[in-house]
Amino acid sequence: MSIKGTPCYRVSARHAQAPAPDWREQLAVRLGARPRRLGLWAELGLYGALQCLGSNVRPTDQAALLVCSQFGPASLLQEALGQVHEGLPLPHTFLQIQPNQLLATLSAQLGWRGDARCVAHPQPLTVLATALAMAQPTNLDVLVGWVDTHPVNTSGWLHLQPVTDPTALADKTWVRDPTHSLGSLLQSVMYVRLDAAGPAVIIEG
Repeated sequence: MSIKGTPCYRVSARHAQAPAPDWREQLAVRLGARPRRLGLWAELGLYGALQCLGSNVRPTDQAALLVCSQFGPASLLQEALGQVHEGLPLPHTFLQIQPNQLLATLSAQLGWRGDARCVAHPQPLTVLATALAMAQPTNLDVLVGWVDTHPVNTSGWLHLQPVTDPTALADKTWVRDPTHSLGSLLQSVMYVRLDAAGPAVIIEG
């Protein structure tokens, strides 16, 4: 099947490891100070994204940023509800329970501008398809992450950039329904494309 004209991206950077035990300290060192007014979930997302990009952070005027989470800042939401029940007029954690705080912080730290969204979806390939669709029709850079603090801390990220000549990948084996877990897919996916039949990936090995 020809893939000419089909949005096709390569994974240029990834972070697929579990957060280090001292990840919050590592984040503070990188930023030069502990992040202010950010909850645990947003800090975890920021940590993973910066680990993914490493030293290759370049400001860009246009990018697509997508964060997937099954629970979001749920623990902080429970804390905020408890504060409401105590009669506090505005819970101390009010801003921290807003998922868009992570998007705003990431954009500020990276110097990125563009489309940014939070979604909840159990299928990683669908999340990747959504991210690539956000980047069209001009083939923007894509940064997509999976962030959760339940049941364990997770902050996996992929940085994807458009392939200049997709036809060079036409003879590769494209998989439309990988059985890989999220962690395995984060470690092994090499290319992602999006066509009329949906998303497909090239898996390493």
